[in-house]
Amino acid sequence: MQQAWILRYGELGLKSKIVRRQFQRALSNNMENLAINSRVSLTQGRIGSMEVVTSNSSSEDVENLLCHVLGVVAIDSAKVIANVIEPEKVAGAILANDELRGQKRTFGVRTKRIGPKDLYRSQEYSGEIGRCMCELDHSLSVDLTNPDFWVRLILEPGKVWQLGDRIEAAGGLPPGVQGDVLCRVTDEESLLSAFLIMRRGSRVIPVEGSDEEMLEILRTWDPFIGRKTAIMDLHGKVKQRHPWGVVGITVEEGESLIQRPESDVKTVPLSTLEPLCGWTESEIQDLSKHIRGPSENLCMPNLDAWVS
Repeated sequence: MQQAWILRYGELGLKSKIVRRQFQRALSNNMENLAINSRVSLTQGRIGSMEVVTSNSSSEDVENLLCHVLGVVAIDSAKVIANVIEPEKVAGAILANDELRGQKRTFGVRTKRIGPKDLYRSQEYSGEIGRCMCELDHSLSVDLTNPDFWVRLILEPGKVWQLGDRIEAAGGLPPGVQGDVLCRVTDEESLLSAFLIMRRGSRVIPVEGSDEEMLEILRTWDPFIGRKTAIMDLHGKVKQRHPWGVVGITVEEGESLIQRPESDVKTVPLSTLEPLCGWTESEIQDLSKHIRGPSENLCMPNLDAWVS
């Protein structure tokens, strides 16, 4: 069966069409180069309007790689469950892969239709699949509020995909879309601070004195770490963009590392960034685990405490 992974974007969807396209190109470029560095085969494509990737590498390697792609909020594994759309055959294929078949349990069906309506609308198809599943396995019962499991389907004109368990990813924005930040990464605090800066879309530019082993951890998230952002001026000439912030060094030291041409009429002074401000010790420990093993460790802080 064809195996694919659907990429779910979060914040990128709030951008304007032009900016969203630019950010998605950056994300795609970062993901492609992360795959090359990790020696994981990756082919980018689409299922309707959804961004997907396919691979010949192991599922574990692919999912670990995708969890390192900043800008991706969640990942849904997907496989073609049937090359026909007849509900009886699709329901049979779903149950054939169900290890709990014959045991009493509840379920619900959700369908996303892609393409013309043809014979079924999404809700109608979900109902037909549910009916056929109950006829094939009498131990099943429908519960659309809190079922034991959801059957999530993508209906195409000639085939049906079934989605697996959702994997939470890092979210944020792809590095390189929000300018550059100078960082001296020498300890755990500066490492975590640099990661949070990357997660907000900025590219980390390490300065002299940074710890190479810690920079290698950051390179598993951004393959272009250290490459300065290029922009186009009003005359159409490409030039390097000045960093806008510093982490782990003083503003004065940061300014000494920047060469500002006299022709620059408008300049923005550097800002000292402290992205770990307000984080608790337990949240910092969770973040430390996350950047080293994102597929096993989430980094989301205590939202209830932050909101209150």
